[in-house]
Amino acid sequence: VTCVGQVIGVVVADSEPAARRGAKAVKVDYEELPAVISIEDAIVAGSFYEQYGNSLATGDLEAGFAAADHALEGTIRLGGQEHFYLEPNGCIVLPTEDDEYTLISSTQAPNKHQMYVANTLGVPMHKLVCKTKRIGGGFGGKETRSIFMHCAAAVPAYHLRRPVKAILDRDEDMQMTGTRHPFQATYKVGFTKEGRVTALDMHLYSNAGNSWDLSSAVMDRALMHADCVYKFPAQRVTGHLCRTNIASNTAFRGFGGPQGLIAAELVMERVSRHLGASSLDVRQRHLYREGDVTHFGMVMEGCQVVPCWEGALVAAGGWEQRRAAADAFNTEVRAGGSPAELLARAADLFLCLTFNIPAMPQLIAADLRVRRLVQLQVASDR
Repeated sequence: VTCVGQVIGVVVADSEPAARRGAKAVKVDYEELPAVISIEDAIVAGSFYEQYGNSLATGDLEAGFAAADHALEGTIRLGGQEHFYLEPNGCIVLPTEDDEYTLISSTQAPNKHQMYVANTLGVPMHKLVCKTKRIGGGFGGKETRSIFMHCAAAVPAYHLRRPVKAILDRDEDMQMTGTRHPFQATYKVGFTKEGRVTALDMHLYSNAGNSWDLSSAVMDRALMHADCVYKFPAQRVTGHLCRTNIASNTAFRGFGGPQGLIAAELVMERVSRHLGASSLDVRQRHLYREGDVTHFGMVMEGCQVVPCWEGALVAAGGWEQRRAAADAFNTEVRAGGSPAELLARAADLFLCLTFNIPAMPQLIAADLRVRRLVQLQVASDR
């Protein structure tokens, strides 16, 4: 058992109250072992998913730091959030005939349920029909983290040849299914006295939990967003997946993008505050422009960053006056309040295939019966 909430058995009954009484009657003897809970714990213990080692880099970091008038180091911590969808996870497994099954689940990924239930039961995928009538809210939380309960319900349905339904209570759902990945970013940034960044070296750590799940894809996207909309002449960002003893964290709206964006924005904010300069000016001089190349090798063609930025300033209407009014309010009425800021964000394709390769041939082998070559056309934001 590697986390609280991990499934260790299934109790089947003719009614939910009876099943719950049966589950409460089960007594388990545990031997307590040292636990790794937080990102800090994982770093101290060296507890990582070593299979992951992705890093993105551009430019000459050593030369960039040598050219800097100032250098700052820091740590940024971002917590996770519970999905708190309107309805908790639920599923029904209906045996039909000839080892065929109908699966009904509130999942965002019925194809994954089909695949894993087929593997669990040892039957071909084509004998399973997986349906999602309604999700009841998902936000990424019902993509992979509901699969385990569908597999658990399928086993008794297989042996008893009877329909089996499983629906989690809210507290069970929150305990078992994970959240957005908490992140920690450590960085070193070099910059000139005029406020131009010359080098940025960053390490991103995510709390993956007790299984791999989607953590590598989430981290890949965070790495790609670690520039936000800013061009740095030299940048390196390295990802680390922390193996911890909490329920496996998973997809959440943004899928790693927000964590990378926020880290970049807070670095820019610290640079401007260190110099006592306008954060608006510092950000503006780093905006991507036509023909720039990102740290993952994408050429900015038809780049709309500057027009969007300038449009936001116009839409804000009297930005400098609004900023001054906010500063005055925070000083006089709410000491220590947050100033008004104008922030940018970047959005790319949802699932990155080898860091935005425009087209990638994929060999699809479904259930070892159908093989066909498809061309996945990946649309960029340009």
